[in-house]
This record gives sequence, C-alpha cells and structure tokens, in this order.
Amino acid sequence: MQGNPAERGFQQGDLLKDKIHNMFDIVFHSKMFSEVTSKLIPLSIIKLALGIMGKKNLKKSIQQILPGQFEKMISVGKAADIRRNIIYGAHFLEVMSGDPKSIYKNPPVQACSMIFATPEATSDDSMIFGRNYDFPNVLQPFQVVREESPEDGYKNINFTQYPLTGSHMGINEEGLAIGYNYGRSWKKEPLDFKLKGVPGTFIVQEVLETCATTQEAINFITKFPDRSNGCHYGLMDISGDTCVIETTSTRHAIRRPEHGILAHTNHYQTEELKDANLPDHIRFKMDDMDISPIESPIRRYEREIKLLAKKKGKITMDTIKTILSDHDNREPDDFTICTHGISAGTLGSIIVLPQVREFWVTDDHPCNTAYEKFKI
Repeated sequence: MQGNPAERGFQQGDLLKDKIHNMFDIVFHSKMFSEVTSKLIPLSIIKLALGIMGKKNLKKSIQQILPGQFEKMISVGKAADIRRNIIYGAHFLEVMSGDPKSIYKNPPVQACSMIFATPEATSDDSMIFGRNYDFPNVLQPFQVVREESPEDGYKNINFTQYPLTGSHMGINEEGLAIGYNYGRSWKKEPLDFKLKGVPGTFIVQEVLETCATTQEAINFITKFPDRSNGCHYGLMDISGDTCVIETTSTRHAIRRPEHGILAHTNHYQTEELKDANLPDHIRFKMDDMDISPIESPIRRYEREIKLLAKKKGKITMDTIKTILSDHDNREPDDFTICTHGISAGTLGSIIVLPQVREFWVTDDHPCNTAYEKFKI
C-alpha cells in the first residue's frame, strides 16, 4: 500500500473487503464473543453498543493526536463497505480486553512474548528480535503481513489483522523494529487504565512511520499524551539500542538487556510499575479452566530468560526459533512459550533482523509452521 493515509486505508479495505466481512461474521458468532457478552441481548444491539462505545472513547483522541491514522481507519471501513460503528468497535475491543472491571470474566488471553539478543550474546555480532503473537484462537485465520509506503513517512512492513489500522509488530526502512505485548494493569482510572484514549496498535504503527531510532521511539511513546490500555513496547534499532518500555495509561518505565539478552511477557517487572500487576488471587474461569492470568506471563518469562542465558554468546536465529517454539518438554498449554490454550494461543511468530531489514513470519504456531521471509 502506498500514498497518503486515506489512500492506504482505501487500498487495504478494498483488497481485503470480502475477508473483513467474513472475519466479522465469524468473530461475532464465535464462542469467544458470546463468553464476554450477555446472552440475553440480541447480537445486533451488542454490535451497536460496541460501536457507540468505540466512537465515544476513541474518536476524539485518535483524530486529534494521530489524524493520519484516523483517516486511514475511516478509509478502511469505507472501502470495505463496513459501517463506521463496526470499525470503531473493532478497534475498541483492544482497549476493552484490558478493562479491570470486566477482564476477569473474559476467556484467558495470554498475550504475547518478546525475546531479544544483541551482539554481546549472539554468535556473529548480529541483533535478533523475536516475538510470539498470542491472542484468541478465533482470530488466527485473519492476520496479514502489510507493506506500507507512506508519502510522508518511513516505508515499513508490519503484522496486523485484516481490518486494523495499527499493527502488532513491524520494521521500517531505517531498521527500527517495534513490537508490543499487552499490559494487564490492576488499577483503573486515572492511573493505569482508561477506556478513553489511543490503543497501543495505533502507537506501534505511528512509530514505524515516524521514528528512525529507538531513542526517538522512546521519546514518542513516553511523552504520548493519551494512552488508553497498558502495553509493553519492545524496541531495537540498527545501532543495537534495545529496550522494553513498560507502560500503563499514565506511567512508564524502561528495561534494558543484561549481558546481551532481554525477555518480556505481560507482567510489569520494573520496580516503578510492579504495583500495576494483577494480584495472584484473580482468576480466569471458563468451562473447566480456573487459572491465574498472571501465572502464564511469569512462567513464560522465566523459561525464555533461562533458554536465552543458556545459549548466551552462541545465539543464532535458529536459537530464537527454538525458543519461540518451546513447549518445555511437555504437552503445550496456556503456560508454554509456544502457547496452545483452549481459547487462546500463539497465532503467529515473528523474527526481525534489523541490520539486514528482514522480517520473518509464521501465520500459525511456530512449532509446526515454517517462517516466511519478507525484506524491506
């Protein structure tokens, strides 16, 4: 896709029109969606309410702060012949899934892992950024690698869902890579979570289009005036500058690699933000499941950093692939790095090599799917 934001949005919506309609039909009639909505209210009313809430909580912030991304979002809907309230609602689901008032009723969504190796830890002085994208299983068929050439920004390759304006991970022509893990926070407004504001996927995409270095991205994210949901943003540029920015709606803290390695899942690890984590006593309950939503992020992180440390100084791309595919020598489940949960799992896996601008992607579990290379 190329051109101004409206042109790129129109190209996306036009190209994926049938796929977007099919996606909405399947998602809105899925078990996942029924589990988080009232069975007593007709689906048409639920979709209408979702759209109204999305417009109320997202429109002003996105339109004022990221007008280009707003134009792109509206144009996707126009080209795909999707009612505007549905487009607002689709983007609002990202925010709603972190609402402390309702999150504990939702199906478990473990929500991603990131691992990093800098020249100090690799076998050939390379830099590698890997990420597993974990989200509800129903969304697996509807993800896409998108190449964009903005007329007034950096060309980039990113990974996203069919109707979305923003993205989950990408790399731009300057060699800046960014990905994000969902940040589940405990405290609501005004400290760590609010329904109003800009979702993290929009911020990821804006960084890809406007920032050339990790430091530029740090400045943009930490000074962003209206974040909604919490996110953990992973960054790596061609100089080797690597970090994770832990954020809530109003706070942030930064983690750096130690001895060339870094890993991050979905829990706040910095001293400044540890109080944002969900308490251990909070449970996810659905069907025969009864698990702590903080348990999986902790266990996945501990396994990731152990495997990285074991190979430190000898890490290669194959090492990163092996870690992202890891089942900890048992049957995979909600707690393995390559996640195989009942309602959610690893939908895709990405490895970025910033120095050579390569973007390697699977569109399913990395344990049974080969990576495909894209190059910017």
